Amino acid sequence: MKKHLSFFIILFLSLFGFIGVTSASDIEREKMLAETIKDSIIIGDVVSLKASDTEFIGLLNKETDVKPKGVTLILHGMGSNPNAPQLIHPLRDNLAQYGWSTLAIQLPILPHDAPMDDYIALVPESAPRIEASLNYLKENFPNQPCTMVAHSLGAVMAISFLASKEGIACDALVLIGLPTLPSKTDETSTIALLEKVKIPTLDIYGSQDLPSVVQMANTRKTILSKNNALNRQQETQGADHLFTGLSEPLALSIHSWLTSVTQQR
Repeated sequence: MKKHLSFFIILFLSLFGFIGVTSASDIEREKMLAETIKDSIIIGDVVSLKASDTEFIGLLNKETDVKPKGVTLILHGMGSNPNAPQLIHPLRDNLAQYGWSTLAIQLPILPHDAPMDDYIALVPESAPRIEASLNYLKENFPNQPCTMVAHSLGAVMAISFLASKEGIACDALVLIGLPTLPSKTDETSTIALLEKVKIPTLDIYGSQDLPSVVQMANTRKTILSKNNALNRQQETQGADHLFTGLSEPLALSIHSWLTSVTQQR
């Protein structure tokens, strides 16, 4: 747990230029992951996406047996992938069964032996991929509510992206296990970023989550209550950072809230 706490403290200091860290996604590892996923994929379709000069994969799930509710972009956590068996795969599958066409994308990653601190530079590098993916969903599923579900480091990437946008990039946001840390300056705090996210937001975390997630839950709740009347926070008793064994109730909670807020748009 101390490792995770140290990582996220350094993350926010360097994200805004206080610590010089240079890094870039391991494209070769991404290609290897993409090939493995293509060979093993059973549920969903593989789509090729492009942000600037970088190609990356996404996994698109469309459930045709139920009335479409909207589209959902899913962002994985640190070093993970769009078909990760814990949390991500169950989410993209279960939400699709509820009527949400899901697109889980490959975010920037590093080599297996890369220290946690090096992931810091990948946060701004993720922004073009998020934007390209949202554009893909809006172009291919016009006139449908467009939402985002993000976990852990992916959640940090999501609020960093949304905080930088002047307009509305999507209709609703779900944050799962968002590490929010206190800071002496607004520029290094996720709370300051969260204050800039005005779209309806659901903040979900587990009672056994990382300390950096649990300890700032009340602060996040206060900020969210001021941002939008539709914002909600939900603590899941017994859940760890990956919601191990709780993927189905997690998806149901997300589906219920997304349905409620998108019907009011």
